[in-house]
Amino acid sequence: MNGAQIEAIHQALVSVQQAVTTLTLPSCDQDDVIELIDRVEGELHASHPNVPLMCNFLNSIARSLRAQPEAREACLMIQEAIDTAGMPSTWQSGI
Repeated sequence: MNGAQIEAIHQALVSVQQAVTTLTLPSCDQDDVIELIDRVEGELHASHPNVPLMCNFLNSIARSLRAQPEAREACLMIQEAIDTAGMPSTWQSGI
């Protein structure tokens, strides 16, 4: 992954974390999203990031938040990061 891809993913995660702290999600859902954020951040800092795993986690985060109108911007940032990194986007399937 190049620097622009890593930065796009990191910025999306920052946006998600800010959104999650203001949403009225059940605490278990909030904890799950924060755990996924931490896992993606861990991969970003790995010497050989597991891109398919990050893709899965990013799509999962967006899928978890897509029903929350307050999280729309965060979901769009995840989509932009997924596009920038050249990953497949699956979080909007079934809407």
